[in-house]
Parts: sequence; structure tokens; C-alpha cells
Amino acid sequence: MRHSIAGGINALLLFGLIFPGAGQEEIPEDPTPELEESVVDGNADAESSPVEVVETEEPVEKSIEEIREEMLERVADQLSKRMRSLKERENALEVREKALGEREDSLGDRERMLGSMEELMQLREEVIMRREKLPPPQAWNGAAPPTLYGRYAAVLDGKTMQFYHKKNAETRTPVASTQKLVTALVVCHEGDLDRLVEVPREVYDVEPTVVGVKPGETYTRRQLLTSLLVKSGNDIAATLAIDNAGSIEAFAEKMNIFAKYIGMKDSHFVNPHGLPAEGQYSNARDIAIAAYEAYQVPDIREMVCKVTYEFVFNSGDVRMLYNTNKVLSSFEGCNGMKTGFTYAAGNCLVSSASVDGKDRISVVIKSARPQVWEDSKKLLEWSLGLEMQGPLGTDLALVR
Repeated sequence: MRHSIAGGINALLLFGLIFPGAGQEEIPEDPTPELEESVVDGNADAESSPVEVVETEEPVEKSIEEIREEMLERVADQLSKRMRSLKERENALEVREKALGEREDSLGDRERMLGSMEELMQLREEVIMRREKLPPPQAWNGAAPPTLYGRYAAVLDGKTMQFYHKKNAETRTPVASTQKLVTALVVCHEGDLDRLVEVPREVYDVEPTVVGVKPGETYTRRQLLTSLLVKSGNDIAATLAIDNAGSIEAFAEKMNIFAKYIGMKDSHFVNPHGLPAEGQYSNARDIAIAAYEAYQVPDIREMVCKVTYEFVFNSGDVRMLYNTNKVLSSFEGCNGMKTGFTYAAGNCLVSSASVDGKDRISVVIKSARPQVWEDSKKLLEWSLGLEMQGPLGTDLALVR
């Protein structure tokens, strides 16, 4: 474009050099004005009337440089207008492309959400069908519930889902890493636990408890989930969440929907690991419900009962992970489940046990060490010792 314009200007200038008068109007010579004689009436003498001479300004002939400058100004003005027009069109296209991109993203999010909703609706149907087959709540006889140090607590039947005791169990509170049971449920619900997962860079954004995986490394979901439930690594929780939902935020939303569908009435999660976050809370009752659901999943049952677990890194290095649930090794029949600690939540513990065909799950939140271990053993021992006396009336709610 620039070459063609420059070529046109040079041609015009060359034409002006060869024919200097070209393009200019021919200026006629100044004619002599004709004088009209005034005829005076009768015998008057003929006199010539005075002639008024009008001076005309002769046009100044422009130099080649001036013509060149004017032409360049015109060309520059035209180019400037064209550039402004092109810029306006480009801006309009950018706005349109941005709107189209946002619409595509919105549609993509909606499709993913609908897909998740469809999966969770199927889960809800499965949960309802399974719970409809549960034995009815039992009347029981036994000693009074034990006195507990922990501020919030609950204990329920691992088979019938019947609560035997609650202590401030519906009060909102942070629950630390015990909410990783919900993370495990969401991951297991998707399945394909032997699929390889790449560790994202977001593992550097969590602390303090980590297993030590690095971005770019690959591990199976099963390996990661086992280390999550044994060692409670927050880097592992972030990896599983991003693998499952694409981001921490999207996974937290799936946790909230999942929690609602399994009967957790007053919980809201912001992350998959339980580190303190504004707007994140649950309660002892809801965590007991999550623990009950986890107890029904064979893969989770197999993981939470491990006292140790050898984690093999991509480099070939092996790290022995130790379960921090002291009840596993100090209470006969204990087979899980999950520890937790933050300053806001205190020491937390979900414990499960199976003795003589009886299954119990206890939850203790906002306790301390060693009291959290003692509280959990007290609840398990007390509930396992209850004498069942037959079904309660069918009008009683299963989950209270």
C-alpha cells in the first residue's frame, strides 16, 4: 500500500516537472477596458467619463516542494482516516470475539455442570435406594453416654445409619482434614482409580502437611487417594481435586452438591483439604453422614485401615507414610478412618470399628491431644456395648 502511494506521488511530481503549467488554469492577459461615450443632451459637448481601474491580484505560482507537501498532507490525512476506520473495525471484532469466547466458556461450564448434576442425580437415586433397604432404627438399652472432652461429637451405626449419641452435633464449626472423606467420596464416585494423574503446579500453594509430589509427576488416582487418607497430604488433595474438576473452586462446588445429596444438611466447602477458608464449615452430624457413606465404599475401607503406606515417587524413592490415627493401633476392632487438625477446628478424629458383627462410627471435633483419642475410644466402646431391643416405630426418622 505504501509503495503504491509513493509511486503515485512520484509520477505526479515528474509530470509537474515536465509540464510546469499542467493542472493550472490559463490566466488571460489583462484586457483594456472599453470606454463608453456619454452623450449629453442637445448641443452639449461630448466628454469622456472617468474610468475606474480595478487591480486584480495575480495568482502566485506554487513551487514543486509546496505541491509535494500539500499532496503528502492529503495522503497522510486519507491514511489516518483509513487507519482509524480499521482500528474501529478491529475493536468491534475484538469485542465480538470476546463475547463469543465468554459464551463458549459459559456453555462449556453449563455442559460440565449438567454432566455433574446428572451423575449426582444418579448418585442420589442410588443413595435413596440403598437407604430404603437399611434395617429400621433399633431400640436399645445401655449405660448413659460417656462424658467427652471434645466440644462436638456424634456416634452412629455403620450399618443402619442410626445415631446413638450427639453432643452439639449440629453446631457449625471448621472440621479440618475430616472433610477429606467428602473429597474421597467425590473421587471414588468418578471411579477409574488406576488412571494416571499429572501433578499440577497448584501443589505449591498448599501447606503445611504434604507428601512431596512435584508438578509434572504422574501417579494413579488410587496411589494418591491412599496417601491422602493415610498421611492427609494437602498437595495430594489439590492434585485429586484439579484432576477431577479442573480447579479447586469447581471441585469444592462438586463437594457441596455431593454433600447435599448424601444428606449433609449444614455444610459448605471451599477447598478439598480442610485448611481454614472463609465460608467453610460443617458439623459433627454431617461429618458422621460422610463417614457412613465412606464406610460403604470398599476402596475407601481398604485405604483408611492402613497403619502405614509406602509411597513410591517417580524417581524411585520410597517414603513410608504413617497414619496419625492412634486409635487404629490402640483399640481392638478399629478399622479407620480420618484425623484432622487446625487451630480453628482443634484436634478432630473420625473413627470406625467392627466388633462381633457390630459396626460403629464416632466423630469428635474441637478436642485436644491425647483427649481426642480417649473420647473416640469411649464413644466406640460405649456404642458397641449397647443392647439392641428390636425395631423402633416406623414413624421415626432414620437420620436425625
